[in-house]
Amino acid sequence: METNRLIKEQSKAYGQKSSKSEQSENEDSEYRKASANSNTSAPGMNSSRNKHRFWIGIAALLTFCILLFFTGPVGNLENVRSNGIGKGIDAGKILATTDQSVELEPRDFEIQMKKNTTSSRMLIWDFAAEDGDYITVKVNGEVLATNIGILHKPLSYEIPVPSIVEIIGIKDGGGGITYGVKFPGASQNNAYFNAAPVGSANVYTISGQ
Repeated sequence: METNRLIKEQSKAYGQKSSKSEQSENEDSEYRKASANSNTSAPGMNSSRNKHRFWIGIAALLTFCILLFFTGPVGNLENVRSNGIGKGIDAGKILATTDQSVELEPRDFEIQMKKNTTSSRMLIWDFAAEDGDYITVKVNGEVLATNIGILHKPLSYEIPVPSIVEIIGIKDGGGGITYGVKFPGASQNNAYFNAAPVGSANVYTISGQ
């Protein structure tokens, strides 16, 4: 009897060990399957992430190009004919090869300078043909420069802020007196393109802040 009892207990213990071993093997098998599935899906996930990053990059590039188009320098004659203003254009910019093709109306401008500006340079140049145009410059009614020939290379004059600047047409070299002017101390980075008939003045009202 004692021998039978021992045999039964040993059989029961063996059965429990076998059950635990099978359970452990099942868990290991499930873990391996999960790892395999994870490794299999990784390339697809990476591809999806790469596509997402690609389209984000394209969108950023398009946004940059649009901003550059609308805020960048406007440097051709067609764009300045409507109001005489060239946004972001540097002094000395040439827009035409002949004065006859310019077709600008004489204009007066109001220009606000940067805060705490008490003086500024004024740059004047011929943005079309160097054909012998002459002007006189007055500041607050006083002559600053008289009978000066304007060329492609800008001429520089110092003016007080605030002030009233007059640019007067003196001699037309042919096709009209046309010129560009820029005030580097202005709050807006603009150049101004104008026409000054002989004996007439364009007035620039320079104000501070």
